[in-house]
Amino acid sequence: MTEPTRPLWQIQNDLACEGDRPQMVRRYVRSTYEPDDYTYDIIWKDRLTGQTVFSYDGADPANTNPAYGGYSDAEAFERRGLDIHDEVELSRCVLPVAVSEVEACARQRAAREQREQEEAAARDLLSFLGPDADAFDFADWGKGESEMLRPALERRGFTGVGFYMGEQDSFGPLSRGCVATDPSGKRVRFYYG
Repeated sequence: MTEPTRPLWQIQNDLACEGDRPQMVRRYVRSTYEPDDYTYDIIWKDRLTGQTVFSYDGADPANTNPAYGGYSDAEAFERRGLDIHDEVELSRCVLPVAVSEVEACARQRAAREQREQEEAAARDLLSFLGPDADAFDFADWGKGESEMLRPALERRGFTGVGFYMGEQDSFGPLSRGCVATDPSGKRVRFYYG
C-alpha cells in the first residue's frame, strides 16, 4: 500500500516549520476575483479556517474611499472585532502559503513595530520648529510643507523629509504626519494638525 501524495504547499509548510521557533504568516489573506471587465471583488480569507472573512466590490469608491463613506480594510477588520495583522503558525494553515510569505511576514512585523515606536515618540512639528513655523497656513498646507516646513527641518540637519496624510475627512486633512532622518541618522516622526 502506497502513502497518499501530499500537495507541494503542505510539504513546504512542514519543512518551514522544522526550526525551533514556529514560522508565522499573516492570518488573513487578500485576493481578487475578476471574471470579466466589470467585476473587481476583494476577498479576505482566513488561513486558519479557509473561510471567507468578508468580501466587497473593490471598484465601488463607497466601499474604500473615506470621502464617500468607505473605510480601509484595517478598519473593516476592526469593525468585525478582528486584527488585520494577526498571525498564525504556518503549520496550522489550511490554505496554501508561499514560503516567501514567512520572510515577508517577519519583515512587515518588524516595520510595523518600528513605525509604532516612531509614532509613540512623535513630536508636534509646529512646536518643534517654533518661530520657523509661525507663518504656516493650514488652508494651504501643501505649499506650506514644501516651502516652509521641509526647508526648516533641512536647515536643522534632517534629511529624507516626507509628509503623509494622518486623519482626514471629506474636506481634507485633519492631521498630517512627517517622517525624516535626524542628523544622527535615526528615523523620526512628527505630526501637526
